[in-house]
Amino acid sequence: MLGSKAVWKKQIRGDALAEADNRCSICKSGQGRMTCHEKWGYDDKQCVATLLGFEIHCSNCDLVAHAGRAFKLGYGEVVISHLCAMNHWDIKHAVTVLKHAMNVWMKRSEEEWGIKVTSSLVERYPELTALPRFVPSPTAY
Repeated sequence: MLGSKAVWKKQIRGDALAEADNRCSICKSGQGRMTCHEKWGYDDKQCVATLLGFEIHCSNCDLVAHAGRAFKLGYGEVVISHLCAMNHWDIKHAVTVLKHAMNVWMKRSEEEWGIKVTSSLVERYPELTALPRFVPSPTAY
């Protein structure tokens, strides 16, 4: 959502890479292209997504994180293989988990979501308040 804004490219991604020691936060791989990915928490009743932080993904973990897109682009076998390897699952279980995740995503996509950002992230990166549909946290009195 921040697109090519300097805070994303220079500050957030750089900080996340340094904190992860230039390794994937999920599988610990240090090989290939690393992507900075958002970590979200979801309140399905209030339709509010909360940005909790950032993590670094290798190309395979990024495909898993975006499995729907990965399948459309022909990387479905990579997604299933990586899920199985990382979690010691068989293919049937990986497919079941992916189907469930896609069902949750489809249901959530039917709603208009507000966005919150943890106070620690707002303090560190005040530019995050410019996110579309940003919902400020209530001020403690």
